[in-house]
Amino acid sequence: LLILQAAFAQVVPFDMFIPNLSFPIVLYIALHGYNAAHGVILAFAIGYLTDIFAGSPMGLHTFMTVAVFLVSRVAALRLFFQGWFFEIILVFVSACLSSLMLLLIRALFDKDFGSLLIHFKIVVSRAGATAIFAPLIFGITGWIERMIPRRRRGKGRILHG
Repeated sequence: LLILQAAFAQVVPFDMFIPNLSFPIVLYIALHGYNAAHGVILAFAIGYLTDIFAGSPMGLHTFMTVAVFLVSRVAALRLFFQGWFFEIILVFVSACLSSLMLLLIRALFDKDFGSLLIHFKIVVSRAGATAIFAPLIFGITGWIERMIPRRRRGKGRILHG
């Protein structure tokens, strides 16, 4: 997905509308009952690869992706929502909050940060672009999950479905 995202960035004329295609996967993992340790490892790997592909300071997306996973995991324990509308809203709100935190961190350390208003417009438009792709990515991730049998911990039995 990161390669597809990078290719998409070359095709789209406006930098503002490039979605973060790996972000919905982290939310899917958090919301669908994966083991917390496995989820943190997957979120870390996704964030690390995002740092590499984005050329951002190492650890910036890694930290934020793990934090989003953990917060979403806690929210999933408290809330129970399903459906494409909830997926879009959840991804949009989570992407906005995550990007705002990244902006604040960058604003602290980057002397040539620029206008906060321009960056805010980019945050909202990228979160919207990411949210639009969320149902598709959730669907693909769910299909992949159904195709790969999972084993119960300690039992050695394969679960189907």
